[in-house]
Amino acid sequence: MCGNEDCTEPGTKLCSRCGKEAYCSADCQRKAWKVHKLACQKVETPETAISALLRAGRLYSAREQLSKLPKGNARLSAEFDEKVKAGIYSEIVDDSIRLQDVEGFGRGYVALRDIAAGEALLFDTPFASAPIDGKKEYHFIIAEKVIRRGKNPARRANPVADAQADFFFDRVMKLPLKGGMERAWLEDTLESNREQAEQMIVCAIAEGSSMWCSEEPNFMGLFASAAWFNHSCAPNAAVEATRSIMVVRASTAIPRGTEVTVSYLPHQILENGTSRRERLQGGRGFECRCSRCAAEGLTTAEGLTTDVEAAEAMPAEEAKPCLIRHDLR
Repeated sequence: MCGNEDCTEPGTKLCSRCGKEAYCSADCQRKAWKVHKLACQKVETPETAISALLRAGRLYSAREQLSKLPKGNARLSAEFDEKVKAGIYSEIVDDSIRLQDVEGFGRGYVALRDIAAGEALLFDTPFASAPIDGKKEYHFIIAEKVIRRGKNPARRANPVADAQADFFFDRVMKLPLKGGMERAWLEDTLESNREQAEQMIVCAIAEGSSMWCSEEPNFMGLFASAAWFNHSCAPNAAVEATRSIMVVRASTAIPRGTEVTVSYLPHQILENGTSRRERLQGGRGFECRCSRCAAEGLTTAEGLTTDVEAAEAMPAEEAKPCLIRHDLR
């Protein structure tokens, strides 16, 4: 019977929240809500769990759960795609790593526990991407897109545009600049033209922090979370990236407390020491001093490694961060 005690009609529609009480109409459900709400408990289903993950911005976990649904879910898949397009979401998977200061190497990610080879560590979405073989330099295109998103006139009326504007100021503008350039110097030099100074800073960020899209090799993307991984020519993690998403996975077992590093260069370039160092120095303006370069006698930093223990043991005056992202052309 209808859950409204004053009604004698059969209940034909279940409460969408608990799925237990039935009503003959929406009007009867409203009349009965004062009593029913005391017992109504939301039913936890795979779909509601995925919806909660999407609301929390945990896109990697949501994607994994979506893939396990026997029939899929068009609505949740569309919501996932919209979140990806926003370009502001990232997720550290299973509390595996943490961004922190690494002595001698600026900021970087460190393993919070023992990590097995193949584990997903970070899921990220690009705030902007651009081809590297277009008529205009990729970092100019990315910078233009970034500023448009950050200064979108709709940001006060549209919640997505508003979130993107916050992301622009809070996250993107704090990324490293090419060559370790000091943003304060640019701001002081161009004090009379704040707009031009901002454009130059964003362009330097785009060139200094964009990463190669390994699955679409003609593209670079500005992944604001993944950009903080430090470079090593003997990395312990690998990047799997398209223009839409990036997953960073451990390529070997990583002990707790070790810095997690990636390569800014394609794998094939790493095999040639001279070539890789030329790419890093010419494209991004820094001399790599990772453990592999030291072992191959390509740098004067004797015995330098990229893990936390070695970084802490290195004299401060010798420390030189490898934070600058490089040009692949």
